[in-house]
Amino acid sequence: MKRRLSIALVVTLLPAVLLWLWKLTYGFSDWAAIWLLCLAAMIFLGNWSITIDRWKAERGIVLKSGSWLAGWLTGRIGAFLSSTLLVLLFVPALAWNALTMSEAEIGVSLALVFASAWLFLWMQSFLARHFMPPFDRIFATGPSAWMVGLPFSIILFFVTWYAKSIPAEILTADFSVTVRSGLGELPERRGWIAEILAFGYAFEASKIWLVVQMRDYRLIAILFNLDMAIFGFLAARASVVITHFVETHYHGTLNAPV
Repeated sequence: MKRRLSIALVVTLLPAVLLWLWKLTYGFSDWAAIWLLCLAAMIFLGNWSITIDRWKAERGIVLKSGSWLAGWLTGRIGAFLSSTLLVLLFVPALAWNALTMSEAEIGVSLALVFASAWLFLWMQSFLARHFMPPFDRIFATGPSAWMVGLPFSIILFFVTWYAKSIPAEILTADFSVTVRSGLGELPERRGWIAEILAFGYAFEASKIWLVVQMRDYRLIAILFNLDMAIFGFLAARASVVITHFVETHYHGTLNAPV
């Protein structure tokens, strides 16, 4: 119990600290990306380990011992591609949201990370009584991410929808003025981070403008807030693989009793 709690707290606080450092330093140095790289490394290595372990276990069942195919069917390409895809999808979204989230959204996101970590560890502990490793953690990965990601995506959707206020001037501004207003949030320092963030601020401003224009068509306007719901699913999955990464290095052992 204490081990699960301590790991879940580390998984919650470690990304929070890295993102706080990113938010603190991005405005005056492109070296701020180092904090995102640390986070990306944890996600990549955690997902890599889970994917490789599953492939090795399945290969040991279907492939005969001593087959020359073992040297080719290593599973590394699939693990690399899936881990890279998760990093490319989640880390930019997380970096962006870290700069723009309200306090309510931050609170919900932290609760999501903690719940994902805790549930994954609990399910792994339960399944370890019935399944051989590595299938205990493999079978715990998907359900724990979905069971937390689904409700928290809905919560994030409504928190974002009702917590964010639209400036009064946006209600009557044209599209170009709205985009320029969004770009005004960029740091004065120019650099490759600012250039990349410009797309995010322009997208967010465009989304707000479209929501305002379609405020009489509520169902259509709601569709423009689905990105936060998708972010919730990605955050749950990333939290699970970070939990696996932290657990693997927790006191230098993976199989200590939970």
